[in-house]
Amino acid sequence: MDRAIVGDLYFSSEGKRFLEELVDRFGSRFLGSPQERPAAEFIRDRFAGYGADSAALESFTCPGWIRKETRLLVRRPVERVVNCIALPYCPTGDVEGPLLDVGAGAPATYAELRGAMKGAIVMATTVTPRSRGSRMHRTEKLGRALDAGAVGFIWMRGLPGGLPETGAAQIGRFCEIPAIAVSYEDGYALQRLSARGPAVVAIHSTNENRMVSTQNVVAEFRGRTHPEELIVLGAHYDGHDIGQGAMDNGAGVAVLMEVARVLRPYRSQFQRTLRFVAFAGEELGLHGSHEYGTRHGAEPIRFMLNLDGAARSPTARLHIAPAFPDAVDFVGGLYDGPVDDDAALWLHSDHYYFSAQGIPAAIVMSDQPAGSSAAAVRGYGHTAMDTLDKVSGEAIEMEASRVARLALRLLSLDTLSLARQTPAHVRAVLEGMGLDEVLRYEQRALPGER
Repeated sequence: MDRAIVGDLYFSSEGKRFLEELVDRFGSRFLGSPQERPAAEFIRDRFAGYGADSAALESFTCPGWIRKETRLLVRRPVERVVNCIALPYCPTGDVEGPLLDVGAGAPATYAELRGAMKGAIVMATTVTPRSRGSRMHRTEKLGRALDAGAVGFIWMRGLPGGLPETGAAQIGRFCEIPAIAVSYEDGYALQRLSARGPAVVAIHSTNENRMVSTQNVVAEFRGRTHPEELIVLGAHYDGHDIGQGAMDNGAGVAVLMEVARVLRPYRSQFQRTLRFVAFAGEELGLHGSHEYGTRHGAEPIRFMLNLDGAARSPTARLHIAPAFPDAVDFVGGLYDGPVDDDAALWLHSDHYYFSAQGIPAAIVMSDQPAGSSAAAVRGYGHTAMDTLDKVSGEAIEMEASRVARLALRLLSLDTLSLARQTPAHVRAVLEGMGLDEVLRYEQRALPGER
């Protein structure tokens, strides 16, 4: 079986063709856009074409956003207009205040400058502070500024190249203050002006926050002996409106589709049900996975694998949080690739809402996406240059081969050594890692809270 799967995918070009059609026909699939639902229908129909026992859309409403006009103006010490883009959930409004540069935004810097942040427009870079062992998310940096009384926020890309980096200003909810992004070059110019003396800037925003209708795509191959037990494979299909979303996360969806295609002949060997979920609205706050968890979290899900960032490059690894020690040993031993068994509980990707309910979950993610560096860990992700040319068909098929073999093993074994944990256990792990503080600054509930 393994040889047949590897051989099929080695010679396949279906994944890249799927991705090209997804991007060329439906653009970025941005949440609430006219292209989003047709993209979901296209994915549903492809699952049906691969012989899924069921393939459907699960509709829901959530906070959405429409990009309109945004301007950044320097008032003092000189007058000039600075190129910028709004971050999703940036509200309509006009604010003006002193510019306060916090650099990489280390917590110690926020504490030191807290008194100066009230009434200020705070600027932070995409660089992770050296004092942090893992990446510091944009929403935490904004949340810390908001908590200190900032009236506006500027997200400066840490890597040269003229690319502002987008991303939701808040996780799944409308932002209270105007929040925008600038390129490294424009941010550097603002830093120099600020260093010369007090600088005053103003943000003008006509962007619109509103509720939108959207949908997850859910398909499954039913198991033969234990159909009630579920193995869930998921990937978000939406991208950001300023680019194609080819790497993030069109490539992950292409892997998902190739797994469905290549496993179809082995369905008679499935003891459990294999469920595929293409999540909506991940980029604006994990909306699809939160909705899915609300509807289906009580079902006997034995394991969830998230394909967010998979196939952005030929090398990827499986990341499993130590909150699930059974999964670290058991699933890690079934995956034919590198395993990170000391990963933090990721708060900002779709498997989080499975983990928060105690469901063993993991993510497959490329080691180094195109264009990445310590100053811009997403590479070209979340920029206008997240385009088809950055993704290779070889990377899609290689990752689909690893994921398909892992899924088949999980589906075919008589028993699975995977224990579901309680939300209280997951919460304790988060607190031990200091991630409860991050959730508080992002105004998000801890596991077990409503």
